[in-house]
Amino acid sequence: MRRARWAGLLLGLLLLAEPAAAIDASAAIEAAIADPARPAGERAADARRKPAEVLALFRLEPGQRVLDMVAGTGYYSRLIADVVGPGGTVFAQSTEGLIAVDGLQPGWSVLKRTYPNVRLLLGYPDRMKLPGRIDRVLFHMCIHDLWWEDAQYRIPRMDPELALRKVRDAMVHGGLVLVVDHRAKAGAEPRAETLAHHRIDPALVKAEMAKAGFVLEAESDLLANPDDDLTKLVYDPAIRGKTDRFIQLYRKP
Repeated sequence: MRRARWAGLLLGLLLLAEPAAAIDASAAIEAAIADPARPAGERAADARRKPAEVLALFRLEPGQRVLDMVAGTGYYSRLIADVVGPGGTVFAQSTEGLIAVDGLQPGWSVLKRTYPNVRLLLGYPDRMKLPGRIDRVLFHMCIHDLWWEDAQYRIPRMDPELALRKVRDAMVHGGLVLVVDHRAKAGAEPRAETLAHHRIDPALVKAEMAKAGFVLEAESDLLANPDDDLTKLVYDPAIRGKTDRFIQLYRKP
């Protein structure tokens, strides 16, 4: 039997413990989602990504410093920037290869003008210098990329263990890491699976996060899809946007 949806439970507990703060966070998340500065394509993705429910797990507060790993087009960077406000900072990590090959530079130029509290960090996760005092880290459909390598995108073979340790060392004690990714079959070898399907086994993520010193706080099946047979590339039109995705929340002790 699948686990109960922890997203609602965690949000409920937060509301009981800190009613005003929780209500303010919920209102800030809804306002961020409704922000007219968001691109139409990202708004269209909301129905399948469920950002309000996902961000409720993240326990965001104004003034926090948040690291958005492999930030892509900045979908979550925009939302988080609105929630943490002008006193907070979003560090959006990417690489020169990803931005160049996917033609993302114009969009990022607009994003940085619109959201001045977003800073773009370019570099490889296992060898770049991360900013300190990070309160929250998001791996949105990208923790599998620590095992990815690609000549076209100029992505070298990386050391996932080192990358996760660098993330841990950059965080404050009690900081949270939220992982959302495409589920792979149990036992799938991470490098081969990432190259073939851009998926990862949730059990492997748990093992690697524990090795890096993180404690699992909760899991959610909010984005689960039991009809995904886990054999297709996530960009396959038959499954794109409908993959079986897992959610894990970790804490740095």
